[in-house]
Amino acid sequence: MRTRVLTALAGIPLLIGIIVLDSVWLFASFIEILTLVALHEYFRMAFPDHGWVRLTGIVAGMLLSLTLLVPWLSGLFPVIVAGLFMVFIFTGGTVEERFRHLGVALAGALYLGYLFPHFTVLYRGGHESVLWVLIVVFSTDSAGYFAGVALGRRKLYPAVSPGKTVEGTVAATAAGLAVGWFSGWWLLTLSPVHLLLFSLGIVVLAQLGDLFESLIKRGFAAKDSGSILPGHGGLMDRLDSLIFPGVLSTYFLGLLSS
Repeated sequence: MRTRVLTALAGIPLLIGIIVLDSVWLFASFIEILTLVALHEYFRMAFPDHGWVRLTGIVAGMLLSLTLLVPWLSGLFPVIVAGLFMVFIFTGGTVEERFRHLGVALAGALYLGYLFPHFTVLYRGGHESVLWVLIVVFSTDSAGYFAGVALGRRKLYPAVSPGKTVEGTVAATAAGLAVGWFSGWWLLTLSPVHLLLFSLGIVVLAQLGDLFESLIKRGFAAKDSGSILPGHGGLMDRLDSLIFPGVLSTYFLGLLSS
């Protein structure tokens, strides 16, 4: 617990500093570094004995992130995806192995390489929205963790995440909605109805993202995605609850502003 708290105390000020500097290039570079590390963790879990598969997946994921961030590269998205199909279908292993490798690699490249960098797109509309998403998600995570430890009795989904409890989920949802509502009045310019719906969407997707990453680790027989963050595990273990909310925020706020 102490190591977990110390890591958070060291990392959160750095993250906030990068966000409030209002430099799109700095923030985009930061997100790309995180994307690279997360892709490395994913493909190391997925293909521990296939170095060329890991490299192919990481490169494809980084290229997909660039199609999202660089407008004139957006047309390469289908080319990169088609390239993955060609690489895995026509090289090595049985037919079953080829398609299994293709599915796992494509899922990782899209999940981390394409979905996570939506935060940079969101940031272009103003750093306040990114800050709000982080505040809501971190509040949701923290409330769920501490309530689960103190009050948790009934398991939520033991087949995927044995540590998650119904009590923790209820506390996480309540805390996320409350924090989202009050911080939204300060950081966002939304109507009360939109703010409530937006907060609910973020809270639900944050928790689903956490379960989704637990499913990934369970599928790869891994306890943590890595060890880069003392007390927390790997980077993926911290990004899991942010990825889906980041995508929702990008398109929800984009739709309201259009």
